[in-house]
Amino acid sequence: MPGTIDLAAAYELAAQWHDKNYRGCMAIAKDEPRIAADIRERAKQAAVHHSASAAGLRHAAIEHRRKALH
Repeated sequence: MPGTIDLAAAYELAAQWHDKNYRGCMAIAKDEPRIAADIRERAKQAAVHHSASAAGLRHAAIEHRRKALH
């Protein structure tokens, strides 16, 4: 399939972006002395979102690479 590997690379790049945002959200979620509890909770929820999005994108990348092999 033409373009499949490039699409998989794009998915991986987007997953890396979500990884970066996950780390930032977790840093905020753990910053108890300076950040209010409600903001820390929202940051924790956002971290879950970013983590799940990265996993889904990586899964999609793997599926595209598998299809390219056949």
